[in-house]
Amino acid sequence: MRRLLAWLADPGPPLWGTLVARVALAAVFVAAGLGKFANHGTYTERFERWGFGAAAGEVALLVGVVEVVCGLMLLLGLAPRAAALTLIGDMAGAIATAGRIDGGQDVWLPSILLVVLAVVVARGGGRWAVRPPVRLRAGADPP
Repeated sequence: MRRLLAWLADPGPPLWGTLVARVALAAVFVAAGLGKFANHGTYTERFERWGFGAAAGEVALLVGVVEVVCGLMLLLGLAPRAAALTLIGDMAGAIATAGRIDGGQDVWLPSILLVVLAVVVARGGGRWAVRPPVRLRAGADPP
């Protein structure tokens, strides 16, 4: 378990491509998450249509919080693999709900984002990502 946590916290090698992916993903997710707060009524209606019923408003807010927090984590390089993994779950949910009901953009856009997120999970956050404390790094001796 310690190795898994260390791997999720590790930003990986300092690659430029993953930095670019991380920043682009952050822009998309922070904007989308904030949109769920700014246009809450519209998103509540959409989430109702996608099958969330009476809890649609709360689910829209929860998804908005996840997207903003994980998007900022990606932007800052704080545990980028963990943030990307969380957002992969978000995109799988988007495909299963909005994609299934509405199709079109609600299928292809989350699919593309999911692939780019998978690259961040596999390769890490790239340059200027925050390094975890020594005690959490893979291979470090436990205290």
